[in-house]
Amino acid sequence: EKLGSDYIKKAVSLGYEEIGISDHGPLEGLSWIRMTTEQYKNIYLPDIEEAIKKYGDKIKIYKGLEIEYVREQKNYYKELLKELDYLVLGQHFIMKNGKIHDVYHSLNKEEVLLYGNTVVEAVNTGYFRILAHPDLFMLKYIIWDETAEKISRMMIEACIENDVYIEINVNGARQKPIINQDNEKTWIYPRIEFLRLLQGYPDALIVLNDDCHYLDHLYDETTIEVHNLVKEMGLKLQSKLF
Repeated sequence: EKLGSDYIKKAVSLGYEEIGISDHGPLEGLSWIRMTTEQYKNIYLPDIEEAIKKYGDKIKIYKGLEIEYVREQKNYYKELLKELDYLVLGQHFIMKNGKIHDVYHSLNKEEVLLYGNTVVEAVNTGYFRILAHPDLFMLKYIIWDETAEKISRMMIEACIENDVYIEINVNGARQKPIINQDNEKTWIYPRIEFLRLLQGYPDALIVLNDDCHYLDHLYDETTIEVHNLVKEMGLKLQSKLF
């Protein structure tokens, strides 16, 4: 909902020092992705550029995109970074036998491992500044087991090696909570098990993201709730994107 400039305007009113705008970007050959190439070129970028002119003296504004990683499109990411400040890796699907398998449908153990390997490969390219919602693979893979822990460690360690920020995504906490395998109340994401795992990685660069789909999401009650939990767990949050 709304344009990037609307979120920038609200961030200024909230006293933010900087903000990154990273809507979900287009991928070549995948027309169902939220934004088309035409929308990206003709609406998204010009809107942010106009906001930079209007509000740039009040707030630092970074231009970004959230996007999936597809190995065959490596050159595409290079081209995007010529006109953007950063890319967010938001992996919502894997490619298996030439077909898309998304996290909104059940993934088996083999597919979860493929998800982890895909994310690690993407992080190792150096194209991405942030790994969004790394625990999103648990959307339908509900049980935190050895496989879930294994790929979570793989992703965390790859991010540390490449100085990639690990996002704690607030939007999942806006959904109905779930009860995990240990009878604990948690969210579909961020999962409490993943946050506990992060406690063992003091060198991890962690960032909290509102993931605003609506203007009211910007620094809302849920953001404050998750922020307080993260602080209680002793996780250190980064306050700057660069």
